[in-house]
Amino acid sequence: MRVVKARAALLSDLEVLQLLRETEEQQKTQARHRKEETDDVSENDVPPNLRTIQFETINALSQGFRPCSLQKPEHVRSFLQALDQKGHVKPDARILEGEPGLTKGERLQLVNHAPASIVELHTLIEELGQRMSDDQIADILDCVVTHLPIPDTSATAMSVPATTAPMPENTEGVQDIVMDEAEIEAAQDAFPEDEFEHEDPNAGASAQDDDDD
Repeated sequence: MRVVKARAALLSDLEVLQLLRETEEQQKTQARHRKEETDDVSENDVPPNLRTIQFETINALSQGFRPCSLQKPEHVRSFLQALDQKGHVKPDARILEGEPGLTKGERLQLVNHAPASIVELHTLIEELGQRMSDDQIADILDCVVTHLPIPDTSATAMSVPATTAPMPENTEGVQDIVMDEAEIEAAQDAFPEDEFEHEDPNAGASAQDDDDD
């Protein structure tokens, strides 16, 4: 086997989250159809390990402190358009030759992390101070704060953000990707506790007591 195309595109956390949720909905729909047709819920085409990975990844990306849990496609598009208008979007080859700008990977990092300070920006863009002027750095931060939701850094899972960017226009038909309480409960019910074996926490202590006797 050989890899024809190692990487077709870079995916943001938002795109991964949307893809996993769409896949999960398709799996649920297929399971309902199988139940209606065969009246047998034991048949499942999805390996249990895959469902576990899907659930854990969706749960992790939906945490309130992650920018992707607050973002919508319109946020990302308007952010990238703003960077392009300010001259920060250029081919990677030209940037590697020393021309100021942001590579594809760096733009992806900005979308995923939504940095709101220069300190955060330095952790995402290599040699930021040498490659860009203070005005260019300020432009990038302004694009982030204006177009991307900024989560509360002290937020816990599924908490409400302190500040969010205003929604761009033409949002009709866009599905809200932030999980509500009902969705969380439904996702948790997909893995009920009684399907897993749990070791008695007192088992080891009892065995130790017997040895002491």
